[in-house]
Amino acid sequence: MKENRFSESKDIAIKTLSEDIKNSKSIALVGIERVPGKQFQQIRKSLRGKAKIKVIKKTLLKRAFEGMNSDAIKGMEDYMDGPVAAIFSQENPFKLFKEIESSRTRAPAKGGEIAPDDIVLEAKATNLKPGPVVGELQKAGIPASIDQGKVVIRKETVLVKRGDKITKEKAIALSKLEILPLEIGLDFRAAYEEGIVFDKSILGSSTQDFLNKLTAAHSMAIALSINLNYYTEETMPIFLFKAYREGTALSLAVSYPTKDTVQMLLAKGNAIAKSLEIRFPRSA
Repeated sequence: MKENRFSESKDIAIKTLSEDIKNSKSIALVGIERVPGKQFQQIRKSLRGKAKIKVIKKTLLKRAFEGMNSDAIKGMEDYMDGPVAAIFSQENPFKLFKEIESSRTRAPAKGGEIAPDDIVLEAKATNLKPGPVVGELQKAGIPASIDQGKVVIRKETVLVKRGDKITKEKAIALSKLEILPLEIGLDFRAAYEEGIVFDKSILGSSTQDFLNKLTAAHSMAIALSINLNYYTEETMPIFLFKAYREGTALSLAVSYPTKDTVQMLLAKGNAIAKSLEIRFPRSA
């Protein structure tokens, strides 16, 4: 009896998820590991009216994806590592990505975390008062000393490299220096819309980055077309100008007059005549 009820509840959950997928313009997957409950609720509240976020079992979500008869949406399964949540939205993936990214906040390290980026300390005076804190900073590997009554960091220092663990001593030192090395919030993985899965790396590109890539691609396509002598609406004016320029050069080289070159040939002849006159002046 219990098994039947469990099976029924799973079927209902999958059916609900399938309806959410069908009724959404885009579906996103986000990592929720180490996201404080309070922040998660704030994000859920901020998305109200734009999207709904659901923490669900990955097996159920995979079943719902498989029921969509779309190979593309099945590709979303590649982004399900660790604890995840699904976001169902009427926004396009780019707007949704910006919305989620804007909800991320800086946080202090407690020790044991992996540094997402190099933690670099500038050489400068700090706001710390001289005292035992200098020894604590030095113990953490920070070149600290007292100069003119202030605690200073003597030189720029990479305290923790990206991918390395932040030790307890370094976490305490960073906290005293009021440095927040971590960023907490939903980890946007990917989004699906109209048969396309958009990876985070694509969604993170700015509009200007996208325009720059389009411009570069257009320039490379034009160059390739010219090198292959492949005629298109955009390259025809270039080919015509190139042909005109080469024809004019040939006409001048063989002294063949045309309506476009006759003036240049006359000018060339006049220049040659003057040169000869200078070299071989007429006898008085």
